[in-house]
Amino acid sequence: MKKFARNMLFTAGFLLLHVFYAHAIENINMEIQKNNSFLTVKAHIIPSQEFIDDFKNGLSKNILILVELYRKWSIIPDEFISGVQIQRILIPDPIKDEFIIKTLEGDRLTEKRFKNWQEALDWALKTEPIKIANINNVDRGKYYIKITVESNIKKLPSVLEHILFFIPTYEKKITKESESFRLP
Repeated sequence: MKKFARNMLFTAGFLLLHVFYAHAIENINMEIQKNNSFLTVKAHIIPSQEFIDDFKNGLSKNILILVELYRKWSIIPDEFISGVQIQRILIPDPIKDEFIIKTLEGDRLTEKRFKNWQEALDWALKTEPIKIANINNVDRGKYYIKITVESNIKKLPSVLEHILFFIPTYEKKITKESESFRLP
């Protein structure tokens, strides 16, 4: 009986691995601007074709975007200055034939609805200019921007999460750093 239960558990685990397998993002484009006294960053996420197909076919996606400013040091590890975290939840609704994009930035939740999947993806995978830091409040030195984008899979039930600990909690994680620049 124990052997049967163990075999059923392994079979269920492998089936879940197959079910939760999905595709993710490929690359990140970033644009950094110094406007007046603020450093602003715009990012555009480039999805894989499989990501687009999954979304068009009704698979929900969860994207976490983390934009951080670091001060570069030559000997000691780089110093974190400030950061902004944005979470985008992409929900296709085949019954209403619409696509819902929810954005959580800080404590503000916004929701947009689209009739076209292309418009929904275009809006969801671009960020508005993000004010990352006040240039007047930072010390003189070399800095760089680091953008991390993580495409999350659906959350497993807590019981299965403990049993199937070897399943990753994200599909793909991409990090991109800008060239070093001087401030102020």
